[in-house]
This record gives sequence, C-alpha cells and structure tokens, in this order.
Amino acid sequence: MPNLSSSQESNRMDKIPSQLFSLAAQGESGHWPLLRAHLENISRLKDQDIHQELLSSMVKKFVALEQRVDELLKNTLPPVVAEEIKYLGTFTPRSYDCTILFSDVAGFTRLAERLSSGELVEIIDAIFRAFDRVVRECQGTKIKTIGDAYMAVFGAPLAYQDHAHQAVQAATRMVDALAGFNRSRFGLKEERYFQCRIGIHSGTVTAGVVGEDRMQFDVFGDTVNIASRFESAGKVGRVNISEETRRQLPSGFLYEDRGEVPLKNKDAMKAYFVATERQYETEDAEHGARTPV
Repeated sequence: MPNLSSSQESNRMDKIPSQLFSLAAQGESGHWPLLRAHLENISRLKDQDIHQELLSSMVKKFVALEQRVDELLKNTLPPVVAEEIKYLGTFTPRSYDCTILFSDVAGFTRLAERLSSGELVEIIDAIFRAFDRVVRECQGTKIKTIGDAYMAVFGAPLAYQDHAHQAVQAATRMVDALAGFNRSRFGLKEERYFQCRIGIHSGTVTAGVVGEDRMQFDVFGDTVNIASRFESAGKVGRVNISEETRRQLPSGFLYEDRGEVPLKNKDAMKAYFVATERQYETEDAEHGARTPV
C-alpha cells in the first residue's frame, strides 16, 4: 500500500463513511463501532495537520526572532563577543595585551554654547561616525563615548600583535579626519574649529561584558587609566603616546620626544608626540624630506 500524507489519508477516509452511515441507519448496530473508530481516525489525522501547521508557524517565528536577536547582539557587541554569548551563553572575562586610545574634542563645552541642540548632536554624531570608520579600518573596537570623549581598544576582543601600530595609525587618521570635517563644514578659514587631543598607552587589560538590561563589552585596568591620563596631558591636534606604545611601533614614524610628563595621580612618564600625515607633509615642505626617528 503506498504511503499517504496525513492530509491525503484524511481526504480518502472522508469518502468511506457513507456506506457505514447507511448500514447503521438500517439498524446494523454492529457497524456503529466501525463508524466511531473511523470518525476518531479522521479527527486524529486532522489534528495532526493542525499541529504540523502550528509547529511550522512556530519554527518560522523562532527563526525570525533568533535572527533579530543576532542583529541586536552584533549591533551592541563586537561580533566575536556576540558569537560566544550566542553559543555559550556568556563571555568569560580574560586578559589581553592591547593598546587603549582616548580622544577628547577640545573646547567642546565652549563651542556647544554657540550651537543649537540639534546642531550639537548633528556635529558630534558626524565626528564620531568618522572616528568609527577609522577605528574599524584599523582593526580596533570602540568601547564607549561619554559626551565628547571617545574610547577605543586595539588588540581586544580579537587579539593580534601589531595593536600599537594600528592604534597610532587610527589616531593620526582621526586628527586628519577632524581637520577634513572642519574644512568641509566650515570652510578653509575654519580648519581649526573642532580639534581633538588623543592619548595612547599599551599594556595589559581585563576585558568582559557588563550590564544586564544593556550589555556592553568593556576593558579595565591601570592601562586604561594611564591612557586616559596621556590624553589629558596631551595638546590640541596632537597624538600623545607612552614609551610602552612607542617601543612596539615599527620604524617610519616621526616623533617628538617630550621627556617625562607629569600625569594626574601617577608618577611622571616618558611621552612622545607622533606626527600625523598632514604634519609629515608640513615638515617635508618646510625642511625637505626628514628621516623619521
């Protein structure tokens, strides 16, 4: 006998009971159990169809919900962290050797007083979007923004060796990107309208996911604190790096040795300014080709 689907079997059995009804109506009581069993079979098969439809609908909804959760996780967390949480249910805290970058828009509070709230949000959004692109292209991960402050890590949560190099490249590009933003928005005469200070330090951090209602990948440790101090001890339009970061850079960068610089609540540390691409061009134009330190 060929195999039939539940719907095909139900259709076939729907055609059988006319003879059973006729016999039962004529007083053939022995046919009542057969008729009852037949009706129960029809009900069972139709219930199976309904259950299959419900199951199929539930599976589709579950798949759509899972895709939505994946999108939310990946929009909130770095992809490698989101994947670990998806499959393991958690992200285990761990240590990384990495480089931390802090940036702050100089004089932002004063400039904000001259702008409407709409203009203020529009400008800071445009600046941070430009920073986001640079950080992504340099294999970094944005950690957070607080007001006009921007923090990123290089070498975590995906570990790699040249994190100091990538961080410094990102920093010099961020300074140049901000100058380009000023020129495009305010014209050549307003090139110095918005400027940033950037501080960078390399070392060990502990990384993990914090928060319940809104999970966030974050990094902790003295390396983070020192990087923040290097930003505060920097100068507008310059990239201020530590000795630990400088030692990990390849040749080809132009430095300005600042000697030991006092840091808030820290001992003084050696610091260096790194030239951006535009500063390289200025040095070349004024002094001819120079050999980077």
